[in-house]
Amino acid sequence: MQNISIYEETQRNEKCPCNSGKIFKKCCMKEYREAKKRGKNGSSVKFSTFSPLKALSSDDTKYFMYYYDKILLFSYHYRTNGELIVADDLMTFLSAEREYFYENKEPILEAFIKEHPPTTEEEALIEAIRESQFDAFILLEYGRNTAVISDTSGNSYNVQALTTPFNKIFSKKPLMMYTALIPYKNRYILDGRYAVIQEKMTKEVKKEIANIPTLGRETQYQKEKSIITFPVSINLTVFCDAVHFEKMENIILKNIPHNFTQKMLNQFKDTPFERVSFTSSFIRTMDYLNDINGDDIKEMHLLNGLSISNDEVNGESSIIPYEILEKYYQQKDLNQSISKGIYKNVQDAKEIVKEGRENILQASSFYSMIGVFYIHDYDIDEFSFLEYLNSLESRKAFSQEIEALFETLNADIDFDMTPVYLDFTLELDDIIDEIDAFRDYMRGLFVRHNFKKIIEYSQYKDRKPKLKLFS
Repeated sequence: MQNISIYEETQRNEKCPCNSGKIFKKCCMKEYREAKKRGKNGSSVKFSTFSPLKALSSDDTKYFMYYYDKILLFSYHYRTNGELIVADDLMTFLSAEREYFYENKEPILEAFIKEHPPTTEEEALIEAIRESQFDAFILLEYGRNTAVISDTSGNSYNVQALTTPFNKIFSKKPLMMYTALIPYKNRYILDGRYAVIQEKMTKEVKKEIANIPTLGRETQYQKEKSIITFPVSINLTVFCDAVHFEKMENIILKNIPHNFTQKMLNQFKDTPFERVSFTSSFIRTMDYLNDINGDDIKEMHLLNGLSISNDEVNGESSIIPYEILEKYYQQKDLNQSISKGIYKNVQDAKEIVKEGRENILQASSFYSMIGVFYIHDYDIDEFSFLEYLNSLESRKAFSQEIEALFETLNADIDFDMTPVYLDFTLELDDIIDEIDAFRDYMRGLFVRHNFKKIIEYSQYKDRKPKLKLFS
């Protein structure tokens, strides 16, 4: 097996092969070298089994297996001119017949179609089998429902399990096996039959596999790439007594209950997304915008990294815990935040209390719960539901869940935190627009001295900017 790293020959000042547009030394060079060092030290390299695709439905799986076996049975009759099948174990029999079928795939399928005229759905399945690849593959990594395999040309595929989980089939990695790779329903699946040929994997091949850096391989999970990713954020501002502001941030930046994040995810349960993930903690919005600096690619690298790591650690959970977030995104200490005025306000409040006077200073900041959506491009017209997420009804639902969360949090502390839900946004520019709109609203309240109206912004709609779906 050849070394297929896309980074291997890249020089420091050349453009990074990941297509970020940046030069190598300012992009993936550090991660590449770390991964290469891990491989040389003999530790296995992690190939992510993450996939944004939903698993095949139970009906699709059963139908595929039934029809695939029907074709293999026909292959036997084709080869023996209609002899009766005599076999103690049908599965073993079909596995043995598979090799002959793939050696003579085209004439067998033509004869099968002639004898069994297919329906439209059957035509799609037959076409998938036509495009299938029966060969020796290397199993690089596996989880419960997905695995990563490589063919002998160095291409890697993220494949989905059919009925039996991969971790019930395999007990070690890497290993070599004969199997059939089939692009079915725009996913890659294996046919469920594995002929292990471990003894043919030499020490040299194993060493070569160990030295492939994680970032040096693009794993394909679709024959035709149709998944589009969208960053998403749920944005709010939180007020509290300035003396307690740092305590407040320690709670909302690190200790948001998972059940709240699940309630946020539930808002999208009837949507066409293949997958939705959210962090189970907030981040300081202005610092996040400053760190991303309008770089959409940088933002998607962060969000995809969060989803992938969470999948590896927590399986298919859509809730990304703080422990995963902090590996990818470091929250700044308040004195290092871009919002210098907040830090000064907090320090002034502490001085007032130190002098024995009553503090009346309040402090607030903007916060976002970030996440990512994965959707098929052919479902893009279904984005009309996002207009609902900006409706008065939806805003009330989001606002009520956020207020309920802070009521629970306030019950365990000796000060009050007051949240104001701002909006659900898809783009970085939308977050900025939302913050500007809220600041305009606040300035109007201060001019009219109508501070009690602050909380009503959570359900305010008429003067809000319209939700931009696409730029």
